[in-house]
Amino acid sequence: MKRKIAIYGTGMAGAMLASRLSGDFDVTVIAPTDYFEVPMAIPRLMVQPRYAEKAIVPIAEALPKARHVRGRLVELSPAGGQVAGDDGSQRMMTAEITVLATGSRFPGSFIRPSSGSIKQRKVSFYRLRSSLAAARRILIVGGGPVGVEVAGEIVETWPGRSVTIIQSGPRILAGTGQSAAAHATEFLTERGVRLLTGERIETPLPPDGYTAEPGEIRTASGKHITYDVMLCCIGGRPNTEYLRTHFSDRLDTEGRVRVTPELLVAGEKTVFALGDITDLKENKMAMHIAGQLDVAEANIRAIASGRAPSRIYKAKTANLLMAVTLGSRAGVIFAPPVGSLRLSWLIRKAKAETMLVPKYRKQLGLSA
Repeated sequence: MKRKIAIYGTGMAGAMLASRLSGDFDVTVIAPTDYFEVPMAIPRLMVQPRYAEKAIVPIAEALPKARHVRGRLVELSPAGGQVAGDDGSQRMMTAEITVLATGSRFPGSFIRPSSGSIKQRKVSFYRLRSSLAAARRILIVGGGPVGVEVAGEIVETWPGRSVTIIQSGPRILAGTGQSAAAHATEFLTERGVRLLTGERIETPLPPDGYTAEPGEIRTASGKHITYDVMLCCIGGRPNTEYLRTHFSDRLDTEGRVRVTPELLVAGEKTVFALGDITDLKENKMAMHIAGQLDVAEANIRAIASGRAPSRIYKAKTANLLMAVTLGSRAGVIFAPPVGSLRLSWLIRKAKAETMLVPKYRKQLGLSA
């Protein structure tokens, strides 16, 4: 009989691992939504929602060999995972090998909803585009990769639109090289984007991290900024609350899961953790997922065959590699030790033209 594997989460790590394993094992994926989404495409979907037909795929289509249980992991215990459905029902999931790939929770639900159907997700992008098209003043909270890419899409689609980015740190794109941040700053300011760095918002943010109701925010320095649409693009927090009851000692102070070099949860022999939730000292970016998948897949196959896991993952600590788009035709790649790469044709082919959607569709066995 095939070994039973439970994978919690159908983000980049969970879906790609399920795709690799489901042909040889009895794989069940557990997620609160019924779709897989290429997360890098979100800034593009906000201005071109039709692209969702390629970027958002039903789980049944993306993972035809895996079983899908729709629900949210609310508690992991030595006995298994307690999963809650949208209807309030609960069920216990058991497996011989467990993979935690539950990702991050974001203040902006448009970045990653905690529930919902593929139809609801697609409709949400059309509504968001409609709000942005009608807005004269757009406020983006957060100057990381998502906030910067959203701004780039907006100024390309609606030139001259009033866009403001508020960033609490001293510069935008703090997770990559200074030269890349400087290029993005120059590009955006030349197109009228107002960058307010070193500023913290005192006004409460909208519950869903997004509002199309005109309003005003106040910063700690006393600035008052009016807007028609506000988008919260600040970083997420690891979605690991389900470990608090039985495995709180496996979490660090940030709520991330302590993992071994084999990507096993510390102290466990058959429970793996991947992606955003791990305590690996590296940028939480999709480009690092491929290496984690190789290690996790090899070690899962080893355990399933009765062997000890031996593949080791080396965290990309201090690696500032990052590709940031600025609309569909521009952007910047910071590639140590070379530095910033700004060639338009290279940026387009590397990411800006497709937001990597064809690449990940192919990895799932789907047509580009």
